[in-house]
Amino acid sequence: MHSIVLGIKSAICTVWFRIHGFRSSLVICEGRLPALHGGGAVIVRGRLALRGYVARCELGALAGARLEIGERVFVNQGASIVASKHIEIGDDSRIGDFVAIYDTNYHPIDSVHNAKCLPVVIGANVWLGRNVIVLPGSRVGDHAVATAGSVVSGEVPPRVLVSGNPAKVVKELSAPDGWRRA
Repeated sequence: MHSIVLGIKSAICTVWFRIHGFRSSLVICEGRLPALHGGGAVIVRGRLALRGYVARCELGALAGARLEIGERVFVNQGASIVASKHIEIGDDSRIGDFVAIYDTNYHPIDSVHNAKCLPVVIGANVWLGRNVIVLPGSRVGDHAVATAGSVVSGEVPPRVLVSGNPAKVVKELSAPDGWRRA
């Protein structure tokens, strides 16, 4: 019975994406439908899985912006990923509960510094733990992991574990090409 309900919910979710102008194949939804923001280009290259039992996910691209999501990506509840310029998430990545990926800080911080708007690239097979914040201009290398609560700013090399605020490399990871997290 659960698989039938999940199948129906996923069909509804896929239609929900397309009604909002998102280019996608199958979108698997558990829990609430995501909040979708249109106006820009949203491209989902393969199967996308979303979970939103406690809080719905927020996805989209504002006018003139682009959000690209790879194949077999999982986004957990409460995550916020809305592009103001460009956000890219690689294949097989895992986005934890309440993760926020920002390509803008939305407002100037003072009268001299304008709002920052820089692209964000999340590599393939990346895992962003619960409550991770990814700031504008960040690049996270393939197979990297950011621990819960980390604030990612700047460059994260491939195959490392980062932690803290700001996130710093804690250790190297063994992750050969072609390996994916289950």
